[in-house]
Parts: sequence; C-alpha cells; structure tokens
Amino acid sequence: MGAKMRKAGKQRAVGKRAVRTARRGLAAVLTAALVLTAWCGENLQAEAASDTKTAADLQADLLDVIQDTGSYEEYLEAHAQAAYPETEVTVKGTDYLEASEGFYAEEGGLCTLEEGSVTYEVEVPQAGFYSIRLKYYPIEGKNSSIERELYINGEVPFENAQYLKFSRIWINAEEIVRDSRDNDVRPKQAEAGQWMETFLKDSDGYYQDAFDFYFEKGKNTITLSSTKEPMKIGSITLTQEEALPEYAGYQAEHQGAGHQAVSCETVVVQGETALYKSDSTLYPITDRSSPLTEPYSPSKTRLNVVGGANWKQVGQWISWEVDVPSDGMYEIAMRYRQNINTGVTVVRSLSIDGQVPFAEARECKFYYGSDWEVAALGTEEAPYEFYLTAGKHMLRLEIGLGDEMAEIIRRTDDCISELNRAYRQLLIVIGSSPDTFRDYQLESKTPEALEILAQQYDNIVEIKRLVDEYSKGSSGSQSASIDNLVNQLKRMVEEPDTIAKQWGAFKDNIVSLGSWQLTMKEQPLEIDYLMVGAPGMKLPKAEAGFLAKASHEVKQFFASFVEDYDSIGEVYEGEALNVWLLADGATVTSASGSGRDQATVIKDLVDNYFVPRTNIPVNVKLVNSGVLLSATLAGEGPDVALNVAGVEPVNYALRNAVTDLTQFEDFEEVRKWFHEDAMTQFTFDGGVYALPQTMSFHVLFYRADILKELGLDIPRTWDDFYEALAVIQKNNMNIGITPDYTTFAMYLYQHGGTYYTEDGMSSGLDTENAVEAFKRWTSNYVNYRMPVTYDFANRFRNGEMPLAIGDYTNYSYLSVFAPEIRGLWGFTVVPGYEKEDGTTDHSVSTWESASVIMATSDQKEEAWEFLKWWMSADTQSDYGNEIENVLGVSGRVATANLEALANLPWSNRDFKQLMAQLEWVKAIPQIPGSYYTERNIRNAFYTVYNNNEDPRETLQDIVKTINTEIDSKREEFGLPVRQTAGGED
Repeated sequence: MGAKMRKAGKQRAVGKRAVRTARRGLAAVLTAALVLTAWCGENLQAEAASDTKTAADLQADLLDVIQDTGSYEEYLEAHAQAAYPETEVTVKGTDYLEASEGFYAEEGGLCTLEEGSVTYEVEVPQAGFYSIRLKYYPIEGKNSSIERELYINGEVPFENAQYLKFSRIWINAEEIVRDSRDNDVRPKQAEAGQWMETFLKDSDGYYQDAFDFYFEKGKNTITLSSTKEPMKIGSITLTQEEALPEYAGYQAEHQGAGHQAVSCETVVVQGETALYKSDSTLYPITDRSSPLTEPYSPSKTRLNVVGGANWKQVGQWISWEVDVPSDGMYEIAMRYRQNINTGVTVVRSLSIDGQVPFAEARECKFYYGSDWEVAALGTEEAPYEFYLTAGKHMLRLEIGLGDEMAEIIRRTDDCISELNRAYRQLLIVIGSSPDTFRDYQLESKTPEALEILAQQYDNIVEIKRLVDEYSKGSSGSQSASIDNLVNQLKRMVEEPDTIAKQWGAFKDNIVSLGSWQLTMKEQPLEIDYLMVGAPGMKLPKAEAGFLAKASHEVKQFFASFVEDYDSIGEVYEGEALNVWLLADGATVTSASGSGRDQATVIKDLVDNYFVPRTNIPVNVKLVNSGVLLSATLAGEGPDVALNVAGVEPVNYALRNAVTDLTQFEDFEEVRKWFHEDAMTQFTFDGGVYALPQTMSFHVLFYRADILKELGLDIPRTWDDFYEALAVIQKNNMNIGITPDYTTFAMYLYQHGGTYYTEDGMSSGLDTENAVEAFKRWTSNYVNYRMPVTYDFANRFRNGEMPLAIGDYTNYSYLSVFAPEIRGLWGFTVVPGYEKEDGTTDHSVSTWESASVIMATSDQKEEAWEFLKWWMSADTQSDYGNEIENVLGVSGRVATANLEALANLPWSNRDFKQLMAQLEWVKAIPQIPGSYYTERNIRNAFYTVYNNNEDPRETLQDIVKTINTEIDSKREEFGLPVRQTAGGED
C-alpha cells in the first residue's frame, strides 16, 4: 500500500496529445508481401492500377487513427478514490478471447505476430487499480525492441499505454579475439531467447513505478495490439507491485538476521564481459585515454569498456555475473566515466538477481566529470551494503531518469507542447515574418495564446528552479535555453506588442528547449570494471599519475607513425582482393554515407562469412572518395569500390575505368534482386557498370494532429495538395518541397516527360510535357510562395510546416531527434496526377550509391563473387541490422536490395507506406554531359524565381545549352552525335 500512496502524489504529467489508437490488421502484411513480389518480378507496370488503389486505401485511415487520449496523471485523478486490491488475477497466454489471424498457440504461450491484436477476458473480483505483469518470450524478428499498444475494455486508458516496450536479451556470441595486427575484434551480438517477466511501465522513464490500470468489478477485457516485432505471451497477471523498503529498513533487517560484513578478496568483473544486455548496441568498446583502463594498449584496439554513448536511452540495461565466496554484506564499486553530457548527472537502477534491494538503489547517481572515477554505490556519507549469498549472482544496471529529472522532463515536455500550440495560434495572426512596426492587437485576436504564454512562463520558472536544485547551481551553459525563455516569456507576457519583434528568437528558443530536453534525457555512462568486496575495501586509483600519463602520450605519438589506421581488421598478404569503402562518397542520402563503424561491420562480415565460404581473401580499406579515379588511372586503385556516388559509374565507364557487369553470366539473376529501375542510372550503351548499394526517394511527410485541427485530409492528388496549401497558408503555415533536380524530376515524370531522349543523345526537356512540368514546379515558389530554403526538421517539429516532401531517410532523424511529436506524424506517397484510366501517378525520382568493379582489377571473377555476396539479401540484412546496432535508428541503411529492405525493423504502418511509394520510383539516367542538366535546371529555376522570366522560354534556352554540352562530351569520347535540323545550335 505504501507504493500506491506514493503514486497518488506523482507530479503533473504532460497535457493532452493526439495519439494513435487504431488497431492494424494482418491484411497489411499480405499486401506488402504481394507488392514486394511484384517489384521483384517483371510485371510491375501491369500491376500498377491495382497497386495504386492499394496506395489510396493505405492513405485513407492515416488520420482516423489519431484521437485525443488523456495523460496518465489525468487518468489517476479520474479514479482518485479507487482502491488497490491485494488480490491477484492471472490469465494464461493461450486462454484468449479472440486473436488476429495468424496468431498461434504453442507450448508455453500464444505467439503474436508483428501485426494484429489479441484480447483476453479477465474476471476481476474487486474494482480498483491493478498493475499488469506480463510474462513473455521474444520471438526472432528484426532485432529491435518489441512494441505494443494496450486497450482496456476497448479503449486506450492513457497516452503512455500506446508505447509499451519490451526488451530482448542479447549476448556476446563469441569471445573477444585479436586479428593479425593485434587489434581486438568486436564480437558479434546474438539474441539469447529467454522467458522474461516485467510490469507494464513507462517507456520514457517519466514514472519509475509500474503503471496502475483501473478495472471494474466483473468481466473486463485486455487487448494487446502489435505495432512492432513478434513475441510469445505466457501469461498476464493483475496484481500489485511490491513496495520497496528504504535503505535504513533494509539494513536493519539484515542486521537483525545476523548478517555480518564479509572479509574476503575483492571480486573484479570487467565491464566488457557483461553477460546479458537489452540492446545489441551494448557491445564492448574501446578506451585509449587512460593507461589504467583494463586491458590497456597505447596504440592497439582493446575492447576494454562497455556503454558510453550507446548506453544512454531510458530502459536499456546491462547485466554482469559475479561469483562471491561467502554469505554476508558486500559493497559494490566501479570505475566509471560520464564525460559526454556536460553537467548531467546520470542515473542507474541496480537490481540483484532480478530484484531491486531497496528504494535508494533505484537511483544510483553518477556525476559528470572529464576523467575516470572509482566509487562505491552509496551516498556522499557512506557506501551501501548489499547482502549476497555465496555463489553466482546477477548484477543489473538499468537506465532511469530518477524522480527529480523525471519531473523536470515531464514539465519540459508539457512546456514545449504548449509553447508550440501558442506559436501556431500566434502564427495565424502575425505570420512567419511579422512586421515589427505593426500593432497586431494580439490581446483581442489571440487571448488564448497569451494565456498559454503566461502559464508557461510560470512553468519555465519552476523548471529553472528544479534544474538549479538538481545541478546544485552548476548547470552552466546546459540551462542557457531555459534562461533565455524565462527572460523572453516574461517580456512577451508583460508587453504583448513586442512579440512580433521577438518572433524569430521565440521560435529558436523553443527549438533549443527541445534540444536541451533531448540531451537531458540521454544518460550515457562508460564502465571499465565492477568490484564486489568487503565493506571498507580499498579502492584503486581512478587515474594515472603524471609520469604514467606522459609515458602513455609519448607511446601514442610514436605509434601514430607506424600504425595503419586506413586498413580495417585482418590484413591478408599476397593476392588478396582489395576493397575500398569510400569515406564520403554517395552522400546524396543520409543513410548512405560511410565511416569507420561501417567499414568495421563490413570487414567483420567479410571475415566471418565471405572468406570462409569462398576462400577469397579480402582486405578492406577506408579511403577518401576523391582519390578513387586518380588512383585507378595510376594503377594503384582497388579491385572493388563501395559507396560510389550514383552519378559516377557511367562517368568512369566513359573513361574505361570500371567493368561492365553484363559480361558475367548470372548478371540477369542478380538484377532481379533490385527495383526494376535501379540499374538505369548505371546503364550506358548496353552496358551496366555498377550494382545499386543504397536507394532513396521522396515521400510526403505529414503532421496528422495539425491536419486534423485544420480539417484537412492527407492530399492524394495535386488538386488535393493545392487545396490543402491554400488552407495551410491561410493559417500562415506552409508546405516544403526543396526546389532541386530531384523534385523537378517528380513533376517531370508525373507529366509523362523524361530528362533525355530515348537514344540518350539529346535533352528531353523540349517537349510540351516537360514545359508543363517546369511551369507547375516553378509556380510553387513564384505563385504559391512556398519557401525555397528551410529547416525541414525544426519547422516540421514546431508545426510551422505540417506537410513536406523529402527524402524518406528523414524518418530516421525525426524518430530520434523529435520525440515530442511521437505518434503525431508519419509519411506516405507523394501527391500525383490522375490519369485518363482513373489511376493516379505518384512517380518520384531515386538517387543511389553504387558498388563497382574497377577495370584495372586482375581478379574480376573474384570481385564479382564479392559483389554478389555483398549485395545479397542475407548480407545486406546482416549489414543493415549491424549498422543499426551500432548507430541506432538514425543509422538505418537505405539498402537497394528489396528483400533486405523488408528485413529492416520498420513498423508495420511505415513499411506499408514505404512499399507503396517504392512502386512509383524512377531513376534519372546518366549520359555524357548529364552533369550539365542538373546545373542548368538549377540556373533556370532561379532565373524564373528571381527575375520572373517566362518558364517556357527559360527552359527552351537551357535545352540548347544542354544539347551543346552533350554533343561536346560525345565528341570527346568518340560517340555518335545527334543530327541537328537547320543548324539548331
């Protein structure tokens, strides 16, 4: 009952927010599978009409799933007089009332798929609040956390119940070994399937206790709706979470039982030897900053710590196994460092053998510092003592926010939401660029917005007080955004006529507050080792002395002259296949750049799978993309180059620098792995000079909550789009479409135009279709005043841009860096033009990165075997999952292999939309002189936009210039030149 009393006093949570509540059916999985099959075959266009209907159907209910749901705090208040019965009710996973098609029972529970729902009926003997304990088994899926929505009696009880997360269990699949250069090789991470039990809790960490759910007496239903990943449900139990004793009571209990302090040798457990972890990203990492880090090397890679920036999200946990010699009271200490989030105190919850021993152990604090620290868990006055029996025990540290930080973040979350609401209301009146000398009469036109500002001024003042108290007055630059908002809101509330003058700063300060909140929620911590020993044990030094540090620095300096930091992993001597990963090539999509993390993953996959299977040794090197062509022409290039910019293969082919892949007899089979248009960019004069590595394209991003406020649907056609644009602009918001080569291609293709003629000898922009596309494209900015440049992420976050067409990989960025709008946004197919047959053309262009075989290679057959392996579904799936393991969702790979794309951990709703748009993807061909087309399209746009020139005449002018350059390039490379009529040029 003590825990329940504490719950009743929880601080106020975030206000109402529009969130998703609708269930999703198994039919979507089948639809996606059918579409994917169509892409992989040769009948894509024949299926276009039926697939278009599917795309429209998929769009139809995207806004219907948004509804108002109260906050958890409001839910508790609504049932404030409810009891907390001590009875317990359990229902087996297989005893369900109804379940979606495809769910199946097997020994131990009900297997639920990544889409669908299951409903259980429970007989509750007494009305009141119950916590829900779930026994589950993670079924193999796409390696991400399991997510479910909860309904009680057909309704989502409060908004947090829509975002329930359940972790998997990961282990190091192998021991840490060293390669031929004496560097540690990061062990692969593997899932260790185990039954787990957990209470349903807040995935954001705003509440430490399990959620309380109100049930009426008698029959009630509990529904779990799948949103991500499959799992087996063993049982669902309605019960009360046991209240934790205070440390004083815990200590008194063990003293009363006669448990004495032990006197034994200290047991040391290296952090990198963690037995279990919640995420595959929690692999061992390297620290070479201190000679006291164990194990140590000044120049070689030693995987000697765990955690760091990978261990920062609420709910992540790491477990270590420790074997103690005798029963008794122990201290637990560790060598740790938190030097990532300046001024932030991070929190870990300690559990021993699955149980938190006392309340204070739920908030073990680790303070910011630039150096390593060694300290025992406890207070500033004294370390905690823990009772352990002789033998093996599991120590687990899980990230939490702690009560103080949780209240700060809750308040900040509410403040950001309300300030954005006030911002949008004021925006309707004063616009995005207000006249600072005009009196907008805001007191009479937007009284609600001014009231919100006044309320949030009080809120931000309280947040500042809490932050200062939390940081003990040393918050420094971390709280600058709060200080700025305090001062600004005070002036805006006292002098509303100054709001127009402060408008730009107001928007920036809201964005800064959101960034500050995101930073404060992150809880990074590195651990070198843990120590379990007798109370009062002598702790080792955290940092080396002056001479040891100086020696360390000198060794590192001299090692930099002899260590090869370009080569990755194992280096084979002799006739090895040389593969270069270009460090900055193909940056046309946010998911196709490369770096040492990517190179390390590739090398691990090569050594573990490709080399043993083929007996072809491969050396992987990370290289700047600018040296590829010059090195190849000088005879020093690689056999294979990865991550080549998509515009380069044909450019290299014209110089005989890359290999035509059609010479390999199984090329046509390999071609089927990709979208039917994926090879277009790499094809010239009958040859294909690369395999697509990544493939990206435009989608329509939307803010569902704002569209509903405005009474708008998601636009399916351009007529719908311009109708929505009128309403959005009337409310002083706007829509974003970046005016570049790729968005013009979207209009061009939807108008039936092409960039080049079929023979590739001249521009195709002299057709009426191209002129109409150019007129419509430029009119967006000339006539409709859509912005030419804009910060998509921030304008989308604050609601100023509720619709935008952009690269689908922006999804990854928004998922990580805009948590305050979770559940309020999504993406779908771009608008299209209705055709005479009643279908709608949603065509978009694609941009790619490539993998090529250099013409100078004397191992072309081996290189082809490597390319086939590299771009196969299995390898690309492994690579995509490994990169996401390393970098998180923000590193999701835009793989061009269709089967591998389906294997990445997309949610069901998002994957269906991605598949619907991919159907309409068309590539932009590359020909000699094609770079001139992009350049002149940009020039033509700004000629029309800046000088208000006629679009038709402007386009005709650049066509002549483009054709002249194409002729010149074709002559340069000895290719046939078009026949001109009447001296066109």
